[in-house]
Amino acid sequence: MNTQKLLSIFIIFAVLTCTFMAVGCTEIDNEDDIIEAEQDEEIVASPDEIIDIEWQWSGLTETFPASQSVVPDPENYKITLRSDGTYSIKADCNIGSGGYTMEGNELTLAPGPITLAYCGPDSLDSQYLSLLSNVTTVSMEDDQLVLGIGDNGDRMLFVKGDVAEQ
Repeated sequence: MNTQKLLSIFIIFAVLTCTFMAVGCTEIDNEDDIIEAEQDEEIVASPDEIIDIEWQWSGLTETFPASQSVVPDPENYKITLRSDGTYSIKADCNIGSGGYTMEGNELTLAPGPITLAYCGPDSLDSQYLSLLSNVTTVSMEDDQLVLGIGDNGDRMLFVKGDVAEQ
């Protein structure tokens, strides 16, 4: 009888182990689905929606560590993508320009000439320029321009400013 009890306990343990493993796999799949759904919320930006508009940097979402910050003076940090493949920027007291390529939701900003004035200790000009140099994607989300930074999921958020002068 001892052997039967031992065999029953072993079978129960094996069934429980398989059940927990199956539940664990299901949860991982659900998390993947959630991540995919969140990524689907971003809409590929059509050139007509983003070209020749003065976009103002309003916020930054970072993934590691997770944080979201608001830019105190968005009108001091602007980017305008032009239809001829060039862009112009304002980084607080500095201005610059360069070229860009956009294919689907992939965006690459090539550096160009920029002024290098010291804008003061509270300026975000260095951070802004550093982030722009690592842009990899572009999309629209809730009428905001979203520039993806690198491969880690960081995102720069821009609100619409004026229609840019030609």
